[in-house]
Amino acid sequence: MSPVRSQVLVWARDIEIARRPRLSARHTHAKSNLEHEDPGSPAGAERAVLDEAMKAFRE
Repeated sequence: MSPVRSQVLVWARDIEIARRPRLSARHTHAKSNLEHEDPGSPAGAERAVLDEAMKAFRE
């Protein structure tokens, strides 16, 4: 994937998060709890929010 395309996808994902108040709140909460997550999990809560935003963007 080209660097420009990657950046556009990140930008689109971030806009989807900003457009949805509940998703934005979940993202903020997930980011604030990253240091408290189980070290074995790949930041599951934040990943779920980011995946949901990308799915919404692609629909």
